[in-house]
This record gives sequence, structure tokens and C-alpha cells, in this order.
Amino acid sequence: MTKRPSQNPVRDEAEREVRGQGGRCKTPGGVAKCHVEDVLRRQRSQRPSQPAAVDRGFEIVSNRSPAAVPRALLGGLLHPVLDWFYPRHCYHCGRPLQESGARILCGDCSRDLSAGRITGEVCEVCGLPFAAAVAPGTLCTTCRAERRHFDRARAFFTYAGPAVSIIQHFKFDGDFFLGPRLLAGVLDRGWMPTDMDGAEAVVPVPLHPRRRRERGYDQAHLLSRVLAQKLGCRLLCGVLVRTRYTSQQALLPVERRWDNVRGAFAVRKPARVRGRRLLLMDDVMTTGVTADECARALKRAGAGHVQVLTLARTAP
Repeated sequence: MTKRPSQNPVRDEAEREVRGQGGRCKTPGGVAKCHVEDVLRRQRSQRPSQPAAVDRGFEIVSNRSPAAVPRALLGGLLHPVLDWFYPRHCYHCGRPLQESGARILCGDCSRDLSAGRITGEVCEVCGLPFAAAVAPGTLCTTCRAERRHFDRARAFFTYAGPAVSIIQHFKFDGDFFLGPRLLAGVLDRGWMPTDMDGAEAVVPVPLHPRRRRERGYDQAHLLSRVLAQKLGCRLLCGVLVRTRYTSQQALLPVERRWDNVRGAFAVRKPARVRGRRLLLMDDVMTTGVTADECARALKRAGAGHVQVLTLARTAP
């Protein structure tokens, strides 16, 4: 009598493999389940990895850890046990984290991150921190020499130490929860720059569709969702677009960055930005060239006021 094929081709293949290996555990149904499950488990372990991390509320679960599924299924009840066998590691120094919960930095690195918060005097326009005390309203050399199209730019941290590690993991290592987690944390602590109020809508600095496919997600969009929710204002997605694929600004010398993004942005629906006070969101600002080109496109479309907010600010 011919065995009726199942409706699961993956399991059929596993059964054929077990038979070919001369499995001895017989049952009335044919091949013993234990042998088939061994093959299926091995096949699952060889599949391409999933996105590097998922964010489940206040609990961060990394798919890179063997404890990812237990943490997700068991919630917080067995965190101390799971942390003992599968310790979390600080995203900056790599030391195991002793505390259960959603920490991403150890205590020392958390203090270093807070110490890197920009709280002193900065350029009135671009937000570049000054090394020495200056009078309020002072402009940096670049902003004195060139007219910016954005009205003001600010950042939470200097781009150094733990801030670099978090943003690098966030942008390039698939840890897409890190940026939103950091942004939500600083906003909950009331660290929003006091001179950045009055925004009616948040606009993410857009990625080109090709770059988004390469990276798997749009980091500025993820940040903008958190920012709009925390501020209680509108999120304008797909309004500002990148019209051509450009090289990564961070890989280019300063003198080539202007040409790299000049004319690379456009506004699809001018009516949605006309007359509005907008807050442009991105991860890092260095020269401000990208933000300036975005602001130029928004102002040409009729935006009344454009401010820029980033997680971190580097020296040009």
C-alpha cells in the first residue's frame, strides 16, 4: 500500500532523509517523530538569521542570544535565571550586564553617556558645541560665513564614547530598537532642548529606497515616530523624499559632501508643509550639509520654519 503524502513538503523531505540514514525507531505511522524533529531542528538552525533585535515594550530581546525565545515567552518572571546562563552585554564596553531588564549600557557607560550630553553654549544656528565659554547667540565660523536654510539645529549628545557605539549598532548592525530606545529615554528625562518648541510636524530625513533595502529599515523614520508620539504632533512620512542614490556622507571628505547631496531632495506634497513649523529628525549631524539640503527643499515648498534635531553632533 502506497503511503499517502502529507501536506508538509518540509517534513516529507526530513522523513526521506531519516529513511536514507537507516533510522531504526519504527512506529505504526512510519518514521519515529523524534528522528524527524531532529532533522527539522537542524534545518531551522541553518536558516538565514532574522533581524538582529526586537523590542517588546520595556523588554529588549536580542535574536542573537540563545535566550531570545525564552525571554520573549516567559516575560520578566525568569529574567534572573536567563541572565545567569545568557548574560546581556553592554553595547559599548562589552561587559556582561548584571541587572535584569531593558538596560543596553552598564552603569559606567551609562554615566559616560550622560556626561556626553550637550548642555553648554552652542552655535545659535547649527548647535555646534563651543570648547570655551561664549556669549549667548554666538555663531560658529561656518554659520557666520554661510547662510543656513534651517533655522536652528540641536543634538542631545556629542558623538563620542557610548553614543557612537549605540548609533553604530543602530544604523549598521541591525539593532533597530537602539535609536528609538535612546531617544525615548532622553525625552522621558526632559532633555529636549528648550529652544526647540513649537513644531507642528516631524519630518524624517529620508533614505533612498535602494539604501533602505540595503539596510533593511529607515533609521530616521524610526526616530521620527518616537519623537512625534512624545511631542504629540503630526508625523509627515513620504513628503520629503530623496530623489537620487548618494554616497554615504560619513565616507566623504568635507569638500565633497555638498556636491554629494546637492539637489538630492524634493517635496512630493507641498500643501502638507506650506506655512508649517517643521522639525527635521536624523541620527547624527556633522557638517549639517544633509540637513541644510533637506531644509532648502522644505523651504522652497513653502515651509514656514525648519528646525533640526539629532541624537548626536560631531565636529565638522
